[in-house]
Amino acid sequence: MNYCRTRAIVLQVTAHGEADKIVTFFSPDLGRATGIAKGAKRSLKRFVNKLEEFSLLQFIYRPARGDGLLFLSEAELENAHLSLRTHYDRYVTATYAGELTLRFTLEQDPDPEIFALLAWTMHELADGREPLEVAAFFHLRLLGAAGYEPRLDRCGFCGRTVENGQEWSMHAGRGVVVCGGCRQDQRGSILPLRMQTLRCLQHAQRADLKSLSRLRLARKNALEALTLLHRYTQHLLQHDIHAWQQMRRLAADQIPAFPPSV
Repeated sequence: MNYCRTRAIVLQVTAHGEADKIVTFFSPDLGRATGIAKGAKRSLKRFVNKLEEFSLLQFIYRPARGDGLLFLSEAELENAHLSLRTHYDRYVTATYAGELTLRFTLEQDPDPEIFALLAWTMHELADGREPLEVAAFFHLRLLGAAGYEPRLDRCGFCGRTVENGQEWSMHAGRGVVVCGGCRQDQRGSILPLRMQTLRCLQHAQRADLKSLSRLRLARKNALEALTLLHRYTQHLLQHDIHAWQQMRRLAADQIPAFPPSV
């Protein structure tokens, strides 16, 4: 059987037996995939210091038979993103992005857009960008790529266009913004939303990745955005994101309080 090559970002690595490793990764042409690296624990050449979470690699692999694992023959390191494993705040954020990717993607479902977004996220974090800001932009864009983009340009109930000088909230259960007039008629998952946060998220939805690298979101606004997106994601998945509690603790070290629910 012929061997293939693919670029990939490693999401999870687990031990398998005495010498092997199971690697879950995301690739532009394979999507989310899982393979076995035989003898990886003892490898002095093919895998040494390469099979680490968040690393950008090129895998040489043999396709799986049926529903089995890919056979990973060799890995070539493009970027280790080492600082993501040596700085706690970057590690937590990369873990959060990785878990979201696992939750919103399917095995063997190629998506170059998600791969590019994930690669952008790891690069921005490794480059020292504010983690909460990167997490907010990643979460927003991943929802869009997965088909669940929040509606941020007009009220999700009356259709009123978002304008400055008005009060807006977000209905986390529906992923839509709510104007002041409609808010009083809604119950449940209504969260406050600053206009500055809303405008920045609108720009982030439309920007290409190069422009997204220049877009800035203050910490308090990034935290507000993450809180809204997390609540919306809870509704979509019907369960929590495990890494969210670490993100909360990370944010609490930087900002006194979280935005309250209404």
